[in-house]
Amino acid sequence: MKMRTAIFILFMVFIFSAVPVSADLFGDMYQKIPGYNQNAHKVPGVIKTLLGNEEMQVIIDLNEGTELEVKAVTEDVKIIQFVKVGPKIPSGKGDCNKDGAITSLDALCALKMSVGKMPEDQNLDVDNDVKVSSSDATKILQGAVKLSPEVNPTIVVKTNENTVRNIMGTQKPADAFLDAMDKKDIVIEGRGVVKSIVLSIGTAALKIARSLGIGT
Repeated sequence: MKMRTAIFILFMVFIFSAVPVSADLFGDMYQKIPGYNQNAHKVPGVIKTLLGNEEMQVIIDLNEGTELEVKAVTEDVKIIQFVKVGPKIPSGKGDCNKDGAITSLDALCALKMSVGKMPEDQNLDVDNDVKVSSSDATKILQGAVKLSPEVNPTIVVKTNENTVRNIMGTQKPADAFLDAMDKKDIVIEGRGVVKSIVLSIGTAALKIARSLGIGT
């Protein structure tokens, strides 16, 4: 179980450290997946067995004030799904023309409201910041094109853009990753009691190994 957690954390270190400095974090991360999968055969079979199948939800708070949410699914170590998850529109909101469906027309309404071309309607304030802005229009459009896949994660990772960029820029990404965990800049949560216990024990073991200078 400890090995399983170690491999998961190393996987996350790989993803974060592979991202070059760019405004499009998701796009850059996505481009690195083929290279990662091509080297998956180098992982020992016992580790593949321990890792099993994971569905990960990675949530990154961006500096611009928005949130990047990614669903990553692994199978036999390889990443078989890596998709951006769109925002969840609160029930009863986002439907400008009251036709019972969220469409691109509703997004257009929100955009017009944001620039004063239409009277503001709080029903279009989907991020609940007491105003209708272009951000609301973007979220409604994402909802209209069904950007949000169903996410049933076994593991949830929460962090922020500055932390990711710090890991990108360091020569020791594994140390930076664990330091961020110590500071709660990266929070890893297991879904379910057993998963949470496994992650807690495995993370503690990794920190002890690092303090003793033992490779993970």
